Amino acid sequence: MTLRVFLVSIVLTLLLAISNTYLALKIGFVTAASIPAAILSMGILKFSKKATIFEHNLVQTAASSGEAIAGGIAFTIPALIIIGFWSNFNYIESVLLAMTGGVMGVFFSAIIRRPLLKDATLVFPEGRAIAEVLKLKQSQQMGLAPLLLGAITGAVVDFCQTTQLMFAQISRVIVRDGSFYSFGLGFAPALMGAGYIIGLRIGLSLLLGAVIAYGIILPVMSHGAILTGSAAAYFGDHFAMPMRYVGVGAMIMAALITLIRLAVPIYQNVVKTLNEVKIGPLLEHERDLSLKTILLGVFLALLMIGFLFNHLFGLGALGFSLGLNGATLLLSLAYVLIIGFIITMICGYFSGLVGVSASPGSAVMIMGMILAALLVHGLFVLHSPAMNSTMTLMGEAITILISSAVMQIACIANDTLQDLKVGQIIGASPRQQQMMLIFGVIIASLVVPAVMQLLYLAYGIAGHMPHAGMDPARSLASPPSAIMAMLTQVIFEKEIPWHELTTGALAVFIVYLVSWFLRKRVEQISLLGVGIGMYLSLATTTPLIMGGLISGIVFCLNRKKTQTLRQHRNILIACGLVTGGALMDIVLTIPMVMHPDGTGLIFNIPALSCALLGGLALFVILFIFLRRGK
Repeated sequence: MTLRVFLVSIVLTLLLAISNTYLALKIGFVTAASIPAAILSMGILKFSKKATIFEHNLVQTAASSGEAIAGGIAFTIPALIIIGFWSNFNYIESVLLAMTGGVMGVFFSAIIRRPLLKDATLVFPEGRAIAEVLKLKQSQQMGLAPLLLGAITGAVVDFCQTTQLMFAQISRVIVRDGSFYSFGLGFAPALMGAGYIIGLRIGLSLLLGAVIAYGIILPVMSHGAILTGSAAAYFGDHFAMPMRYVGVGAMIMAALITLIRLAVPIYQNVVKTLNEVKIGPLLEHERDLSLKTILLGVFLALLMIGFLFNHLFGLGALGFSLGLNGATLLLSLAYVLIIGFIITMICGYFSGLVGVSASPGSAVMIMGMILAALLVHGLFVLHSPAMNSTMTLMGEAITILISSAVMQIACIANDTLQDLKVGQIIGASPRQQQMMLIFGVIIASLVVPAVMQLLYLAYGIAGHMPHAGMDPARSLASPPSAIMAMLTQVIFEKEIPWHELTTGALAVFIVYLVSWFLRKRVEQISLLGVGIGMYLSLATTTPLIMGGLISGIVFCLNRKKTQTLRQHRNILIACGLVTGGALMDIVLTIPMVMHPDGTGLIFNIPALSCALLGGLALFVILFIFLRRGK
């Protein structure tokens, strides 16, 4: 734990936290940060001849927490703005929520580390890949050039798109034979890089969801509608929100199917983990944080969450008695502690089984949020059977805040165990890794809320715009938080759009049945990917799909060769695209905030040909770079 480890950790944690905050708000995905963090660490520390494999491991461990914190807070807190509880991101409250939940996640993962890491059925794919890179000591061959190439390309293209020298996306709504059809193309470099990282399987799942939603469900739902005005305006007024609920229904069904399929292994893993948790005197390379430190840390974190909840809930102003107010706080803390620990074990198991990117942890969180909403709703009904609008809003906010704390814990555990697996393989000290994770959590928690506020002021979130005159089409979709807001409103306000929800759920169920019958002939698709594809617009999903297609094509062309070094260089290029595009978008928030109507961006060349040529050129350039691994 040298000074250079802390300095490099700060830089990489901030870099990965900022870029993943953008992705989380834009598309509802974050990219696995451990592999690029390890490669970047080797690229930076190679200038120090005395840098060791353990220093690279500690840097990578701390930096990966930036992605986890970005996902945890950006997947949940924006829901408070969507429901109207907050008008802006309250910085102090957001920082404390992210920090306390993240630290609890580190402590929980320390408790379950040994049982999960010694389970032979869990492969921990990212952890083994990182260990391979570190053990090969390829820092002499792998510099920062691929990352810089991707970052410069992503930044330049994103600048041209944001300033309208080149279109970032094209959306069209047409009417044929009495039905509406929605089409779109997007060329965002950050999303294309993210598509390469998430791979062909998720990319094709997104494509399938988009085709089902906008090529089948929308035409059927809109058939017979009488068009008044432009097709795009009519679609926005009458079908945009119903199609969102279709996507929500699809996500819920995907989560249910995922949990039902994995119910038995989840139960077995929880029981096994609880039976094998032992903390005692061990060798340094097996020693976690002490039991005393873990218990004290969890207690202090819960105490801080309790003060934060008491400050934010404001139950006294609603007429809650002292006893009911205290019961609500205690129940909330018990939920965070118990459900948070259970979800930590479940997400840790998923992470070891299929890796961070493919982990269906969001399915678990949707179910956990519904449970929290039902508990809070029951307490509020106990206080006042006929809830007014103020009580309803507060109940929804409390549900989101509780779920957010649990999400911080789960996201950290999901990522942390991959890093701890790396440490186990190379013989590092897990105690030092856990200390660096806490350090990374603190650094990321300080910056992510500020980045979210900047992005919100510049673009808006899920159609909610902070200023008049802003273009809703440019708002960040933030699917997880939008889904969380919708579900809490459905439970508390009892205005359930059954038709749309069941339509989306039925569509995913049919997809599952078809994939089950064809399971021996085709690779299993991601049901959650299908659900997100049904929720997002095609203009957002197409660059993800294109990135996934490039990933699949490059893999097929190179699969007969030894490609370890080239694959990691390709990942660096893709990460550079994500980082460059995201950072440029954040830099451009300054003129966007100063001129919300877009007049601060002085270029305007709205030519369809420029958009198409630019997008196709970017696709071709990326394919060539990634095919050659340069």
